[in-house]
Amino acid sequence: MVDALRTYTDYDSFAREWHAKTLRDRDVTLEAAQERGYLNEQSTRRLWQLLGLLDEDDVFIQLPKWLVEEKTDDLRGSLATTFVGYISRETEDAVLFEDSSPSDRLMQIAHKIESLENGVENFAVDSDRRKQLNDKLQEEHRKFEKRDHAPYLSDERLPKSQLITVIQRRE
Repeated sequence: MVDALRTYTDYDSFAREWHAKTLRDRDVTLEAAQERGYLNEQSTRRLWQLLGLLDEDDVFIQLPKWLVEEKTDDLRGSLATTFVGYISRETEDAVLFEDSSPSDRLMQIAHKIESLENGVENFAVDSDRRKQLNDKLQEEHRKFEKRDHAPYLSDERLPKSQLITVIQRRE
């Protein structure tokens, strides 16, 4: 598998690595950075939530903007540079990245799923509200599985040297 692939099993080790530059530049621990508000904790937690919902073979990748511009015909203005998909083949110099979707929308859905799961836990088993939340939760899972939008890096060969970040989460 790709040399750049990083696998995490717990949030703190993931957050430490994700924010390594900030921690190093400010010469603080993760805990101190969190207490002082140096990190975008909400964004980090949402990425962690997304990683927790991915299939075993899926990865989160970050690419340079110029490469995304080269590989897409996206004219929507705000170009995504982070994606979720899987690496189906690998050569010495490149990977074939398939079934990809921009990660931002998936992070929103993952966050909604976690919020709904917490809501379901807080209501009595036989309550109408719990049933409503369960229905919404199932709908969000369907959206996540469908990847509710068109992929735009599907079946692309990506040079390994340009993979900024490749992440998986293991339980």
